[in-house]
Amino acid sequence: MKKYVILVLGVAVCLTAAALMAFGKGLLGENHSGIATVIGIVGIGLVAGSSKKGSEEAKSSVGGVLDD
Repeated sequence: MKKYVILVLGVAVCLTAAALMAFGKGLLGENHSGIATVIGIVGIGLVAGSSKKGSEEAKSSVGGVLDD
């Protein structure tokens, strides 16, 4: 359940970064693309971290069954 919350948070952060790229000039000024890029990278990291955590759990559960 926790990995889905992190996944949804990551997607929301990525969408926020995309909105800032498109419409951030009025909010953040002329040089807004750097801030939006960093926010997007954080979002992508959250999405990747949620999938990595799920694959580690799957490997450990299969390993535990095979070791018995």
